[in-house]
Amino acid sequence: MEAERAVLQCGDCETLLKSAEEAQQHAKNTCHTNFRESNEAILTLVCTVCRKTCTCKTESDYHTKRTGHAEFQDRTEEAAEEEARRVLVKYCQKLAEAIKKYANYFLKRGMQFLEPFGGLFGLKEIAEFLKAIGEIFIALNKDILAFFNCKKIEALKMDTMRLSSLPVSPATKAEQMSECLWTIKQNHMDDEAKVKTAFNTLLTFAKNVATNPDEEKYRKIRLSNALFQDRVGKLQGGIEFLELCGFERIEGGEFLYLQREKVDMDVLYSAGNELNNAIMYDSYIS
Repeated sequence: MEAERAVLQCGDCETLLKSAEEAQQHAKNTCHTNFRESNEAILTLVCTVCRKTCTCKTESDYHTKRTGHAEFQDRTEEAAEEEARRVLVKYCQKLAEAIKKYANYFLKRGMQFLEPFGGLFGLKEIAEFLKAIGEIFIALNKDILAFFNCKKIEALKMDTMRLSSLPVSPATKAEQMSECLWTIKQNHMDDEAKVKTAFNTLLTFAKNVATNPDEEKYRKIRLSNALFQDRVGKLQGGIEFLELCGFERIEGGEFLYLQREKVDMDVLYSAGNELNNAIMYDSYIS
């Protein structure tokens, strides 16, 4: 694999950053302001002790020096594949929306279009024709989702990796939330009830905190709870979505907890919007 090249490296924590925008976001998040140019290869090295992700060998060495953690998993290939998947998900989201809009056009305008032929076709025949047209587009939409489970992604992975090495702005929190929801949908395409339950459960969590931010019971989730595990915890993307909402693991990972001072209404409203859109979209294609 051709090594990716960074634009900047943080002189305080050795993190590699692909663009000036990433450096600005890093400075905002960490208050680090010491940056330098670097040609070091970008890697994905995950500490086996604390699960911190280091972006290069220099950063992992710094992490070892600071914490004593010396064992890392090289997940560079997996990260590249996930990036390829993320790019394809965004592409297919846009394509699916276009298909949905086009299908709506047929359903809304089709009767008007066929009105001059009313003498040749009865209402039943016209209705069946419009339904068939709609089903064609909906089926195509589902085929796009099924695409992720086929091997075509491997053929596109290298091209996508080259694209992902170009300087790009970091994904917004709303985009990351959307990706979590698409991951849930993608992994459970044959179980619409499970997807619907997961989305509605996440929506309830976000809504409860937004409407009752001072109530700790709505900001604390026991991860071992069987009902939570069945509805959200066991689904890839579920806990990640809650973490994007501000929840953090506490007490040795026993709970997810959102501190009162970290409740961000804009983030919660954004989460609700993403969930509502996903629920509406899922209802449309099912």
